[in-house]
Amino acid sequence: MAQNFPNGLTLFHRRIYKLVEDPATDPLISWGKDNNSFVIWNLEEFIRRDIVDKFDCGKFSEFRSELRHYGFRRIKKGSGELEFGHEDFVRGKPERLKAMMLKAFRKNRARFLAEEAQEEMQRLHI
Repeated sequence: MAQNFPNGLTLFHRRIYKLVEDPATDPLISWGKDNNSFVIWNLEEFIRRDIVDKFDCGKFSEFRSELRHYGFRRIKKGSGELEFGHEDFVRGKPERLKAMMLKAFRKNRARFLAEEAQEEMQRLHI
């Protein structure tokens, strides 16, 4: 299924959406019941298949950090399953990924500016 991704979208966003959208990967990873999350059905198999490597992550913990960076939140599931959701990660609406990316950019930019201001205040002994 071809998606119409917005211009300027990161590879991470494209890859995670394509992976979840692909019916061939449904036994491993698929959309959550509310269509704004994804479920990793078998973490051991997910790791064994080196899927995190497709996201330039060497370990699952790095992949999870990327998810947090972009605002995904963990949703509690049963044993052996992990679910991650985001209000702008919506089945059938890849155009909303741009909003997700921009929110993460603004949040991280604000954090950077706050840290920079604090360093300047310390340098000036304020």
